[in-house]
Amino acid sequence: MIVRGLLVWCFLVGLTLSSSCSDPAGGPVRDGGGTHADGLPTVVVRAGPGLEVLAESLARDPFVWAPMPGLPLAADLLASDTVTVWFLQDRAGFDSLGIGPVEPWVAGVAAPADRIIALRVDGTQRDLSLLRAVYRHELAHVMLHAATNGNVPRWVQEGYAQAASGTWNWNDGWRLQFLLVRRGQSVLVGLDQGFRIGFDPPTAYLLSYTAVAALIEMAGEPGLAGLFAELRGGKSFEAALRSVYGLTGNDFEQRWRRQVLDRYGWLYLFSRTGLIWLMVAGLVLVMGISRVRRDRLRLQRLVEEERVAAAEEASDVDAPGFGV
Repeated sequence: MIVRGLLVWCFLVGLTLSSSCSDPAGGPVRDGGGTHADGLPTVVVRAGPGLEVLAESLARDPFVWAPMPGLPLAADLLASDTVTVWFLQDRAGFDSLGIGPVEPWVAGVAAPADRIIALRVDGTQRDLSLLRAVYRHELAHVMLHAATNGNVPRWVQEGYAQAASGTWNWNDGWRLQFLLVRRGQSVLVGLDQGFRIGFDPPTAYLLSYTAVAALIEMAGEPGLAGLFAELRGGKSFEAALRSVYGLTGNDFEQRWRRQVLDRYGWLYLFSRTGLIWLMVAGLVLVMGISRVRRDRLRLQRLVEEERVAAAEEASDVDAPGFGV
């Protein structure tokens, strides 16, 4: 999935190389097993040929396993679970694991109920910073599922993963202005019904992130933790929202819309697209042209005044005298 850190607090368990198994795309797999050392849950890392060192190094990455907003620590939340992380050489590996097919742009996939994460390591995905962000994004899905027993809307899942991984960005922020102004019906319901109905993926992720960010801003991490606890108890999102935030789903959506439109309004849109700088440049140009014209007129007046003064002086010198 598309993937923008948090403070470091722990290191992942050391991996010990053990038995071989079949790679989803064919070929040997290095299989690393973990224990509950260093305050982390049990993690098994499986990597295709040539990815072993990268996988083991990334599995220990402190950014990936840092605390997530509104959730218990991973060691507590996943204490009785084993998280399996696959490092795949290409997109075909997702199909072989039974979690495909996926879109060409997908960089990672999670099967939260099974505690499985699969990361694609090819092309641009070999960028370590991007791979770390994707890993944390997918781990956020696993942890949120564990915290709520899977009772959470799709837009909350995706928006939370974006917020936890820091992978959101405002490069496509201009889309939100037109989308939120144009649509009269619930945007969030549309997101939850398939996550792609009427939205392209970047816009869907951006909408989801801003909605989760609004939840965090309204009541902080305690509010988010309370919401997740209510969902874990079996309440619907509407009921949980009323219980923790005192808002109906419609009330929340209206507040969220206003927040997005106010904070990232047309001035923000112009600044992000460069239009404001074009306007400033145009204003400076107009002012400059006006100044040049004024200076030119002033110069012309000075030249004319000097010409008239010179003519008058010459007239005084050449005038005939009168005798007695």
